[in-house]
Amino acid sequence: MTEKLLSKPPFRYLHDIFLATIGATGFANGLYTEEEMDSKANHEKDAKISILAKMITITEMVVGEKIDVKPTKIVAGLEPDRTNFFLQKLFQAATMGVDSTPYIRKILGGGGDEDDEEEEEARQHAEEMAR
Repeated sequence: MTEKLLSKPPFRYLHDIFLATIGATGFANGLYTEEEMDSKANHEKDAKISILAKMITITEMVVGEKIDVKPTKIVAGLEPDRTNFFLQKLFQAATMGVDSTPYIRKILGGGGDEDDEEEEEARQHAEEMAR
């Protein structure tokens, strides 16, 4: 983690952090498709925004607080302080020892009937983050 990378974190760097976090902790394992997990893929802007929105959403759900960061700003290389704050919250979420599987189901839309409202809320939140 160099000052250059943290002062304007490129998407690929953030993506690598997500993959390393998933690999090291199991946090958010199953959140991404195989294509989204491919760090060598040239992800289009919309795909980058979606990948970021999913990780922000699950992080917010696990830590129980809204994180003031927008995926569109991250992709544009703007607001690095907020991006770095998000990375701190990602670390917190990943090291809390919380099973992220139920949150992943809510984000991806695969929960039970009793969770329909929460599931829809999580899906809408991820979609709003992607805008």
